[in-house]
Amino acid sequence: MLKKDILAKLYSFRGMDKYATFGKAQSGIIHSPDDQQDIISNILDTCCKELIIELESTKRTSKTILKSIITKHMDAILQAEVNTENKDFGYHLCYFLAEKTGVDIWRHSDTKVWGYWKVEENKLKSVTRIRRSKKE
Repeated sequence: MLKKDILAKLYSFRGMDKYATFGKAQSGIIHSPDDQQDIISNILDTCCKELIIELESTKRTSKTILKSIITKHMDAILQAEVNTENKDFGYHLCYFLAEKTGVDIWRHSDTKVWGYWKVEENKLKSVTRIRRSKKE
């Protein structure tokens, strides 16, 4: 995919209401509190902004850098004080951004757990066990 096409999609994504546009994909998410919607939308907008800056600033952008931007924001969603449904919604949209930028985050995230999701066989799966902290 051409860089200008990726940038057009990112600009479009950044300007849209994520919950109104993608809310039908996850039932009930539209009814989540406005403050939680704002938190997730701001994280996604920041991710989009950083992806745009990276794509516009270099001639040949590294997929590794794009992946690190997306995973950094997935970690921000993990730590955000929002309910599980909003976290799940944010993770799905981060995977959407990865797909639009041509980053294969599926292959590299099978050992990473974001909240209640992980990747198995190229699909998001619920986590049935919780990671133990290193202190235990």
